[in-house]
Amino acid sequence: MLNLRPTTVQEVRSRASAFSTVSLAIVISPQIVLRAMSYSQRSTGGFIALGVALATFVAAILVSHRLFQCVPRRLSHQLAQRHIAHWAGLFVAAARILGYALLVILGVELAVGSVNAVVDIAWNAWLDPIFIIVMAIPVLTGLGKWRQSWITGVSIIASLALVVILTFGLAQEAIGAIDFENIRLAREDALATELAPDVTQAYFEAAIGGALVGAVISLISERVMAPNDQRRVHPRALLYVGLAMFFIIGVSLYFVVLLHMPTRRVAIPSLSIAFAFFGHAGQAVLAIFYVVLGLGVVYASYSQLPQLLRELSLDGLLPRRLAAADAIGPRRLIIALIATMAAVVTIILDSARSISAVFVMTVYTALVVTSTAMILRSRSILNDSVNSAERRTARLNAWLFLGYAVFALTVVIAVVLTQPAWASAGLVALCVPAAFLVAHSRGQSKITEQLRLEATPAGRHLPTRVHGLVLIERVDEATIQAVTWARAMRLSSLTGVVIDIDPVQTKKIRQAWADSLVPVELTILGEPRGALRGPLIEYVRARRENSPNDLIAIFIPRVISVTWAQQFTLRHSTPRVVSDLRREPNVIIAEVPYRLGEEDS
Repeated sequence: MLNLRPTTVQEVRSRASAFSTVSLAIVISPQIVLRAMSYSQRSTGGFIALGVALATFVAAILVSHRLFQCVPRRLSHQLAQRHIAHWAGLFVAAARILGYALLVILGVELAVGSVNAVVDIAWNAWLDPIFIIVMAIPVLTGLGKWRQSWITGVSIIASLALVVILTFGLAQEAIGAIDFENIRLAREDALATELAPDVTQAYFEAAIGGALVGAVISLISERVMAPNDQRRVHPRALLYVGLAMFFIIGVSLYFVVLLHMPTRRVAIPSLSIAFAFFGHAGQAVLAIFYVVLGLGVVYASYSQLPQLLRELSLDGLLPRRLAAADAIGPRRLIIALIATMAAVVTIILDSARSISAVFVMTVYTALVVTSTAMILRSRSILNDSVNSAERRTARLNAWLFLGYAVFALTVVIAVVLTQPAWASAGLVALCVPAAFLVAHSRGQSKITEQLRLEATPAGRHLPTRVHGLVLIERVDEATIQAVTWARAMRLSSLTGVVIDIDPVQTKKIRQAWADSLVPVELTILGEPRGALRGPLIEYVRARRENSPNDLIAIFIPRVISVTWAQQFTLRHSTPRVVSDLRREPNVIIAEVPYRLGEEDS
């Protein structure tokens, strides 16, 4: 259950993401309905949206309740992976990644739309991709570790502000004190915004606005990187949240019809309602709350993505190294790619209508796969179990999830039929993370097969000898330390190797080596002004040809410093030949660190 006082950082993140997503849906769901309807269709469209919202809400609660009872420790991608196939888990995981990326875009759309409601910005078309990239910076730079209680607070305050406005309007209507002059001005203010284009299936689009409620409930029902016993949100908490969403959206649509708000406009309905009851000041205050709410949604969604990547890594759907706590760089690189993808998507899908439709399609497509997994799980229980109570529960689950799979598939088909272009763009966006996951999975499977331990130890043998080579660029303390450490390993042979690039420098190295009195042979490779990598690799291969079972350990002096200036100077001190030597069989690369200033300590 959603605890009243979350204690861990991840609980705070989960709560912030849930509350901000719910508040976002409360604001944009009436907006989607209003943009789809013509003047004469408002009432019918509002009823359709509320009917679909109620149906998706009830279905989401029922399914969440069954999942909470039957598989409280399993997430949707885990269910798909276990009961269908590995590809199904990959698909649901890709849908979850895309879902949070779409929330980033919707949050930016809310913030930009709220700014445009009070300030006319000529270049607002560029605000969406700019905000998407800029808001990724805190997570990419490590500032995403901040506690996010403020996002929960802002989400609740923004929702309460809307509730106060709606409650005030209901009271004004009850006593007959509505100021119709302000309403007329609010209509004119909304008419000043752009006309929503390409509305072909108005009632279907209204249904998509209602289906957003069920999609949000389904998404927040699963926590990211939570303990096993807290992976699913208690259905009672989802019920309370869903009822609040349905009530606020319903009252908002009621005032849209009552106040004759202009349809098919980009204006956010609740901001127009605030203008009608409280004038410019009320609209500006609510717009400020919405701007902060939108940015909070973006920040919370971005913060969830690294944790989701870790979770998918632990489940084997992403490289295992991404699950490590210190694998910060690779995760940030993926977040940067997701932010870039989201910025590109806003160029193709440039409205809350289109992004919401893709979000609904993505979530319900994943729900179809999850429901199929639960059906297969129930059939497996019916085939294996002889317990009557267990069989009865499995039979009930099979029928329940079959009905929900059909219901979710109907929602997906409705989105495809309503706007095929949006559905196609959403499918392409879903293919991006899915292709990455599939490519990694196939590559990992091939590597696993090649590394599979044979049943018999045939072909296994210990190396006959280990020969050492110390790569020498100059004779200094770091080089002598590398030679000393190599000698301490009691190798079969040890040779210092110099690549003869500059004859003058080679002569100095030869003289300095003789003066150092190191009892190690020095070998000069290559012709004067020759290549750096070729001679050494050829020398290593020649040594291996004589004794194929021998190992060759190459020691490279590595100078290390803690000051940034010296680090910049030493950044390119590792020879490029190392990358080539790593591909050579039976070759070990060992870096011998020498810390500057260590002799003074």
